[in-house]
Amino acid sequence: MDDGRLRVETLGPLRAYAADREIALGPPKQRAVFAMLALRDGREVSRDRLVDGIWGEAAPTTAVGSLHTYVSGLRRALAGLGEPLVSSGTGYALRLPPGGLDVAEVERLAARARADAAAGDREAALAAFDAALAQWRPGPDGTAGTVLGGLPGAFAAEHRTWAAGLRLRLVREHAELLLDAGRPAAAADRLRAHAAAHPYDEGLRALLITALSRSGRTADALTQYHDLRTRLADDLGLDPSAELRALFASLLSAGAEHPREAEHRREADRPREAGRPQDADPESAPAAAPAAPVRPAQLPRGVPDFVGREDAVRQVLETARAAGSGTDGDTDGHADDGSPRIVMAVGVGGVGKTALAVRCAHLLAPAYPDGQVYVNLRGFDPKRPARSPADALHHLLTSAHPGAVPADHEQRVALWRSIVRDKRMLIVLDNAESADQVEDLLPGDGPSFVIVTSRNRLSGLAVRYGARRVTLSPLTADESLAMLRAAIGDSRVGAELPAARRIAELCDRLPLALRIASEQVTAGSQARIADLAAELEDVRYRLDALQIPDDELYSVRGVLSWSYARLDDRTAHAFRTLGLFPGVNIRAEAAIALLDVPPQAATAALRNLAAQHLMEATGTGYWMHDLTRIYAEEVARDGEPPQVRKAALRRVLHWYVRTLTQDYKSTKVKLPFTLEEPAPHAPLRFADQKELVAWCVQEWDNLAPLLRTAQRVGCHDEAWQLAYLLFDYFYAAGQTRDWVEVLRLGMRSAEMTGDRQAQAVLLNHLGVAYSRLGDNDAAVRELRRGLRLLEDLGDDVLRTSLLGNLASVLREAKDYRAALPYAGQALDLARRSGLDYYEAGVLDVLCELHAELGEFEDALWYGTYGLTAARRCGNVLLEANILLNLGGAEHGLAHAEKASRYFQDALALCESGGDHYHEALTLFGLAKVARAGSDVPAARGLATRALRRLKALGAEETADVTLFLRSLDEDGADGTRQQAPRERPVRGRALPEQAVPARVTAGPRRSGPYRPADPVAR
Repeated sequence: MDDGRLRVETLGPLRAYAADREIALGPPKQRAVFAMLALRDGREVSRDRLVDGIWGEAAPTTAVGSLHTYVSGLRRALAGLGEPLVSSGTGYALRLPPGGLDVAEVERLAARARADAAAGDREAALAAFDAALAQWRPGPDGTAGTVLGGLPGAFAAEHRTWAAGLRLRLVREHAELLLDAGRPAAAADRLRAHAAAHPYDEGLRALLITALSRSGRTADALTQYHDLRTRLADDLGLDPSAELRALFASLLSAGAEHPREAEHRREADRPREAGRPQDADPESAPAAAPAAPVRPAQLPRGVPDFVGREDAVRQVLETARAAGSGTDGDTDGHADDGSPRIVMAVGVGGVGKTALAVRCAHLLAPAYPDGQVYVNLRGFDPKRPARSPADALHHLLTSAHPGAVPADHEQRVALWRSIVRDKRMLIVLDNAESADQVEDLLPGDGPSFVIVTSRNRLSGLAVRYGARRVTLSPLTADESLAMLRAAIGDSRVGAELPAARRIAELCDRLPLALRIASEQVTAGSQARIADLAAELEDVRYRLDALQIPDDELYSVRGVLSWSYARLDDRTAHAFRTLGLFPGVNIRAEAAIALLDVPPQAATAALRNLAAQHLMEATGTGYWMHDLTRIYAEEVARDGEPPQVRKAALRRVLHWYVRTLTQDYKSTKVKLPFTLEEPAPHAPLRFADQKELVAWCVQEWDNLAPLLRTAQRVGCHDEAWQLAYLLFDYFYAAGQTRDWVEVLRLGMRSAEMTGDRQAQAVLLNHLGVAYSRLGDNDAAVRELRRGLRLLEDLGDDVLRTSLLGNLASVLREAKDYRAALPYAGQALDLARRSGLDYYEAGVLDVLCELHAELGEFEDALWYGTYGLTAARRCGNVLLEANILLNLGGAEHGLAHAEKASRYFQDALALCESGGDHYHEALTLFGLAKVARAGSDVPAARGLATRALRRLKALGAEETADVTLFLRSLDEDGADGTRQQAPRERPVRGRALPEQAVPARVTAGPRRSGPYRPADPVAR
């Protein structure tokens, strides 16, 4: 290769070279973009695929913009190399010279090795395999380094998996060739490290056993077999394959005997001890009596940096004290005074149940002088089955009783209860799988106290024995920070406080996750706390970061997998499917659609998952912790085909679309899309528009991610329909910047469908949203784009809406002459529509426009007709807007009492319907009336309330109210104004229609581009 050409290494840390110079590729995500392009070997990669490969399902709306930034950075890094990074309208490509990519070189060398082997040239083939395997860059310990180490995203992870599989195939082919060449010792040396790195790979181990046997190292070969058999049995519950067993038999038939086999043979030949039955059950055999009774003290060491949990600790201790205050209790787990003698610490895996139980047990130990017994019931153990009640009873009996242990289970239960009857013992039953596992272990009577921990709610213990449940939630933010300070060091955490706080949130404030994160930092794998925080930000690889290598007990994914493994098939399927829901809190009605099951089945699944603490019940639905959701998404990808996952998302999206469309039935506005009839899953019903808007406020944290997910997975119709249907929510609640973002997402999906009418509908809404932001130029641009799209569609109703809003925006820009013709056209079209909604909207626009022009009588004329039409169609948002404009017109005529009445009526509607924007404008209108009446204190109070609302919404009118408040200081001491210029009327909403006497002059206001009930079925 020429020295000046680009060369890329991806089989280890990502590196790029030109000549002998390594190229600085920039930050991790920029490097990940480079890796994706390099590994496509000159082929174009679309922008969408790059976004998916780097950001995954949690891609922010700024991802495409960030991608442009990264590509620009890479172009600067590659300057002087002949512009290898090229772009098109849809994506990018990185052109590398021949031999410039290590993966391509590996494939070329492997192909040559196979060809040489087929031709009988083993030495040349071995040399080619050696050269191919040498492309993997070694790590510090001489083994292969982490492929694309430190790079985020799904693509990097997939490449790691692919590269590991490729390397393993080459290792096997290489070893087989060495065996064929009569060099088994060399093959064994090469295979040993790889077998250790892949302990369950039976094919690799068979090659190693064969190589060792042919090298004369039969004992080592047998050791390898026994090691594999033990690992498979202990870790996976499996036996070796038939091929491996046959290989083992062939070694034995050749006369080999492993030392372990010889020991087993010698043990079998040894004479039995006198009086010892050969087939005795070791558990039923009499235990040797100790010299003196031993008081059990089995509590594990407590967590040294235990933090928080003051309330949970208090509940456990108070329960124990109440139980200990009585005399001998009855037989149902209660003291005579009714206090329970059993407390259950329950919660999701990793929340700190065992730590709490052990902490409380150590605090209580002095009050239980007859001993403290601890049993790990292994209810959710990753490597061993749950402990049987019989086995647990054997442990309890041998802990408290030096005599023989009966073989019969009922006899063991009776003996245990008899022993503990008169003793004050503290019994900790940790990690219980179910109430059935625990029930036979409970004392039947006496002063002993029991602490049980479980991920299950253990409702049976609560119902039958009145056990007190203490449910553990994640730590508070302060407690999480305290745990990080204790584990990492106060000075380090203090130096990177924002990053530490972010880690706490990304760990769901779960103690296990926080301890793992602390270990990652203190062990040196992360130079800074901020480095780990950046790694955890990648949702798709957060669980990878929250684990200690080779220790399944310290892995968030492992802990969650143990709970998942205990679910029955139906509940496991529900867990996987619910993990697809991108929102925060799913209602039972939405879960029915997502799961596509009857209501009773959906409710049962949700309750089962809540009982296992894989979901949490709230007042309105169910939610998952973020880490649980990430795990659920992982198992969904593994356990559900792509088409099934997409179908589930489409069902729940349809349910939300159905729920949001009910408003249009009352207004008789024609939707710009058709709905499947009948509805496959019943939507929610609302009494009126106010209820619908209030529900949207509650559901916003679900609606926003649902819309993004719809676009990402290709449900484009549902995406733009949701964006369209959220008009009333945004119009009433404000949050205009969010609205613009939602509409842009909807527009992208509408453009993907090619539906011009859908695009025009959303452009109409965008005009309203930009107008709310005070960006009138952008509003005019989008509205005119919408009108152009309608030129040959013949949609007069949508054209009415666009024209009315355009007139309103131009009036806001004080371009009254330009607004007049649009207002006239809108009125003409509105008269032909025959819908009260459009009639009211157009009249509202004209009322506002005349008020702006100071023609208050005309404004009242149009507004009065508009109010009647708005009330006929039942649209409270439009009614409130017209009331607001009528109040402004009466104020302009100095009719204070009438103006106040209109404003008060508008305020009542806004407050009850959650319309914060128009509520603020109404308060501003009342402030102006108060000022005109020389009541400056009242004016100041009302305007201050309006300002607070407008600031929270980021509304343009903030400046108007601020100036108004400043001008109050210029008023005279008696409250009279020194100067009284004409005030602009209070602003209102937008546009509707119907036959009215032909008065037209100008057009509407910005707050009001009207509710584009953009119409027409596609």
